[in-house]
Amino acid sequence: MLRVALRPRFLGMLALMIVATLVCGLLATWQWDRAHQVITDQAAEPAQLGDLRGVLAVGDPVTNEIAGEIVTVTGSFVPGEQVIVPGRNIGGTPAVLVISSLLVDQGDGTRARLPVARGWLPAAEVTDADGRITPALVPAAPQGEIEISGQLEASEAASGGVDGGVAPEIATPMLVNEWGSPMYSGYVSLAEPSGTLRTLPEAESDFSRGLNWQNIGYSFQWVAFGGFFLFLWWRSVRATHLDEVADRREAMQKLLGEDDSLPTRSPAVVTTTAPPSDKDV
Repeated sequence: MLRVALRPRFLGMLALMIVATLVCGLLATWQWDRAHQVITDQAAEPAQLGDLRGVLAVGDPVTNEIAGEIVTVTGSFVPGEQVIVPGRNIGGTPAVLVISSLLVDQGDGTRARLPVARGWLPAAEVTDADGRITPALVPAAPQGEIEISGQLEASEAASGGVDGGVAPEIATPMLVNEWGSPMYSGYVSLAEPSGTLRTLPEAESDFSRGLNWQNIGYSFQWVAFGGFFLFLWWRSVRATHLDEVADRREAMQKLLGEDDSLPTRSPAVVTTTAPPSDKDV
């Protein structure tokens, strides 16, 4: 099989496969470094990015590079535009999150809504006598112009709609249907809640939770692709070698079969004439 592998055609194919494998290795390294960079960024203290309007435009997605970082923004809460998100567990306590709508002035004179996670409350504090979560028991947002500071987070995935001021997730696609547009695609989690609200732990969007494993998975996939290219070359060499061995065997069997079919000559019978005896004379 070595003679087959050293043929110019297969040597050229091997060179191409090695180049493809090296490219896969570089891509795998890049994905691995990116995954570890994300882990490093998440382990570091949140960066101060400044005014939200200089960080994120209305409608733009909250990318992993800015998710979890600190932003500031000035605006005014809209009376009546508030929802609560039950079903959370914070430090072992059943909790509800309080989300309010903040109007933010834009540079072109328009105003856009920004969902703000103002904090959380134990579910028992917003549950009525019948055991139902009641949004009316949640403190209203402060009025007037206010400057807030908090972590910028990506929207959670929407799986339902708002029902009576109760939402299943902090999802801007769902909130825009409830409050109107234009609206920022992410939300801000306040660093210092007001009143009786408690500080939310660091939020984790589906995007930031899944990115590390996604990049690590991609790196393993590229390694597998590189190994597949080399396996494909070996498989081609082996298949060619086996085909040639089979052809030689078939030719040999055919040759031996032709030799067996040749007619055989029987040994010549030699007859001798005996000299006449005395009786014949």
